Amino acid sequence: MRPFLVTAPLLLAAFSSPALAAGGPQCPPTISVTAQPEAPGGWAPYPGRDTHSFIGITLIEGDRAQQMASVSRTTLAPDSETRHARRLVQLWEFDAAQRGKLFVLCRYRGTEATLAADLPRQTRRCALTLETDIRGTVLDEPKTPPQLDCR
Repeated sequence: MRPFLVTAPLLLAAFSSPALAAGGPQCPPTISVTAQPEAPGGWAPYPGRDTHSFIGITLIEGDRAQQMASVSRTTLAPDSETRHARRLVQLWEFDAAQRGKLFVLCRYRGTEATLAADLPRQTRRCALTLETDIRGTVLDEPKTPPQLDCR
């Protein structure tokens, strides 16, 4: 297995205040990942650097450090989905009095590397808008990246 490292500037961007602006955290459209291969005897490892495009989010309930260390994370399914033209909108609604900490996990194509940001305690709902084809299938490579709006 190859370890992945997300470059520091992207981590700083993901956790800085602009990422948590009105409307909630916005996942960067791409991340750069440095892969350090594990070399068997007689081989010299050379790291590689790849750029990966944003493909979606996962909302997770619980302490971020504990959840990210766990094999089975407490992921939240959307409460509803609606289709509008060539868009799929997934909606999560939260009762702040009955929930624990929430965070959003940004996922990227072709890598296990992710970015995460805590959602503010006052967040009541999140909507994720995904581009679809004419049949309603979510596009693998949309013209517009998925949009997350948390309030």
